[in-house]
Amino acid sequence: MFRSTSLARLTLFASILASAPLCAEQAPGEPPAGPGLELIQRSCISCHDIYMISSKRKTPQQWAEVMDLMAARGAEVTPEEMQIIEEYLSQNFSVAAPESADTQQQSASK
Repeated sequence: MFRSTSLARLTLFASILASAPLCAEQAPGEPPAGPGLELIQRSCISCHDIYMISSKRKTPQQWAEVMDLMAARGAEVTPEEMQIIEEYLSQNFSVAAPESADTQQQSASK
C-alpha cells in the first residue's frame, strides 16, 4: 500500500515537472487567504509547492480538469472540498477568457 502511494506521488510529481516551463519563473507573492487556500495547504502541499500552484494561470475549465486529475490520482479531499479548491483557483489564478468569434465580429463592425 505504501509503495503504491509513493509510486503514485512520484508519477504525479514527474508529470508536473514535465509540464513545467523550462525557464525560471519569478516567485509570486503570497496567495490570497481563504478556505480554498487552507484546503490546498492541508491537502496539496504534501506533493506540490504552493508557489508552483499559485504561479499557474488556467481557465476555470482547465482548473476543473486539474481537480479531476488529482481526484483520479488519489487526492485526499472530499468532493465538496475539491469544489472549494477549484473555485478558489479559478477566482484567484485564472487567465482571461479569450473572446469568442461573435464578440470579435461585433467589435469589428462598430
